[in-house]
Amino acid sequence: MIDEAGDVPQSEMRLAGGSEKTKTIAVGIILAALYCVAALIPVSPFIGPLGFTSSLTMAIFIAPLFGMLLGPFRGFLYGLLGGVIAAFVSPLYLLVPTVILGPAVSGLMTGLCLRPVTRIGSMKVPGPTITVVYLLLITVLYEIPNYEAWWFMVLYIVAAVIAGVLQVSRVQMGPSQTSAWGILPLSLVGTITDFSMMTMGAVYLLGIPALVFGTVIFPVMLVERLAATAISAIIAVTVFRVFPELWAAKLQ
Repeated sequence: MIDEAGDVPQSEMRLAGGSEKTKTIAVGIILAALYCVAALIPVSPFIGPLGFTSSLTMAIFIAPLFGMLLGPFRGFLYGLLGGVIAAFVSPLYLLVPTVILGPAVSGLMTGLCLRPVTRIGSMKVPGPTITVVYLLLITVLYEIPNYEAWWFMVLYIVAAVIAGVLQVSRVQMGPSQTSAWGILPLSLVGTITDFSMMTMGAVYLLGIPALVFGTVIFPVMLVERLAATAISAIIAVTVFRVFPELWAAKLQ
């Protein structure tokens, strides 16, 4: 109800705010649950130092959605929840513990790319620039021991360029970008930032040699991550069209 002055009463404003918060919590819990269920479904073998030691799962299709649907901070929290619970259902998370942080990192870094500037309290930070710095840092940390297979990080560079373009162009992701082509770049950023935690674990915990990265894992990784990018984009587009109010830029 609107009073004669054209204002919305305080009671209705509080009700609307509470409903929006409840909806966000529900979306976060559903995503975390979907991530855990997807972690039970293998899609391809995980190539470790001793060969095929575990399996990658359909969770790689869900991870990019945390940031796109929930934004950076809620995406991080619910992504972390999903990763921790998934550790109890998939042996991959015990083999490479850093994978637990994958959906949380993806949620944060993808969410930061939704708009050129993100508010943290009274501060404004250039979100996509932070994502660029993160991706370049992961690239350097990989290249230091594995420069002989430098090409393995090509998708990281592509994702960093995408984040940089989002910063320079000052594009704010919104309903007008909810098409497959509009979502694909953001989905790639989400897919690669999720993969970053697996990459760091494979390099520094498992000690996989550069030769294996560059010749055996690289072609498999390209297929997996490009498929994850496409599938997560399709899921995101479907959700945004059915529930346009879930667009993360409106939930910040």
